[in-house]
Amino acid sequence: MGHPAWVEDFDFDITRHVHRITLGPDGSEDDLLATCGGLASTPLDRSHPLWQVWIIERGDPATPAVTAFCRVHHALIDGMLGAEMLATLAATDASTPTQDPELVRTHVGRANTVQLIAGGARDLIGRPLAFLRLLPETLSVPMAMKRARGRSGGGPSMPAPFTAPRTLFNRSLTPHRAVATVTLDLGAVKQVTARLGGTVNDVLLTVVGGAVRSYLEDRGGAPTSSMVAIVPMSTRADLATGGANQVSAMFASLATDLPDPLDRHHRIVSASATAKEQAGSIRPTLLDNWGRMSPRGLLDVGMRLYEALRLADVHPVIYNLIISNVPGPRKPLYFLGARITHMHPFGPLLHGAGLSVTGVSIDGHIDLGVISCEHLVPDPDVIARGIGAGLEELLELTREREHPH
Repeated sequence: MGHPAWVEDFDFDITRHVHRITLGPDGSEDDLLATCGGLASTPLDRSHPLWQVWIIERGDPATPAVTAFCRVHHALIDGMLGAEMLATLAATDASTPTQDPELVRTHVGRANTVQLIAGGARDLIGRPLAFLRLLPETLSVPMAMKRARGRSGGGPSMPAPFTAPRTLFNRSLTPHRAVATVTLDLGAVKQVTARLGGTVNDVLLTVVGGAVRSYLEDRGGAPTSSMVAIVPMSTRADLATGGANQVSAMFASLATDLPDPLDRHHRIVSASATAKEQAGSIRPTLLDNWGRMSPRGLLDVGMRLYEALRLADVHPVIYNLIISNVPGPRKPLYFLGARITHMHPFGPLLHGAGLSVTGVSIDGHIDLGVISCEHLVPDPDVIARGIGAGLEELLELTREREHPH
């Protein structure tokens, strides 16, 4: 009767979740990324807790380079909670923590069937009343957006859904994934913000937009109108509060119709205040609440039909790609005595948008993860390199503006 609910796994088996891969002495960075892309192409088993950790070793077996490839379903955690979870698993020094076998429990609990039935019934009975609350709130959204624009000083409005131009990666997805990584110097990013204004996020939108524009130009041409990114925004005031996902999102113009990086950054900065104000004026759970209006079976059938009929190829593009940036730990981190040198995050992909770029700041730099549908963007490493080159170009242009010859 109700929608899916979290239950504890009575028959928990750690071997279903933690695995080890050895790439050998000749394992390269490309081999590592290819392995991670293959692992990301396999859906998580929904009959068990939705997480996995793959420990991947390469190089000299005596002193291997170790990568922990963690997979967690987005229904379980958002970006901020994910960064906090990884920081909790790590330490701020190279000491190896003591392990207490008494803290390991064989069983963690059994789902209470009565509670599940009662919850489903409550969900079903409460739908008419919830509908009466949601309808007026939804109808008031346009006025709330208008008021938010006025509060921000009347800048350009946030792009509307379904107004993004279609590109080669805005189609239905296959299960196959490809990944790439790039690291940006946080000091260089802050130099740009000091010279041009704006925020770290604005710089990230500028360089990612430029990299995607260049990628498309080399493959038949970029759209003449600006591409649109969806940018997740945490609504979590305190990580100690309960709840798994506490995230909203704003639609952001990437100004990719402007070839000059400085012009692109200026437009993004001028529009970001309005976009943030307008996104913040909409209750984050409004869309989720509407999803709960439909019976679970009907919703499941609808999503399967959407995928099977490849409707993402037909309807107007909602947005082009996802760009997310999560503030991470500022201090060096260690895991079981080993220094964590990089922490590259990979975000989710949804039908109609086969590209996602996610960043996390750690220890003086920003680690970015680029993930794509392999059949739409088979070479995300080209975009990753373009992001790094875009920051260098932006830094040089701002330096020339500050010290003209």
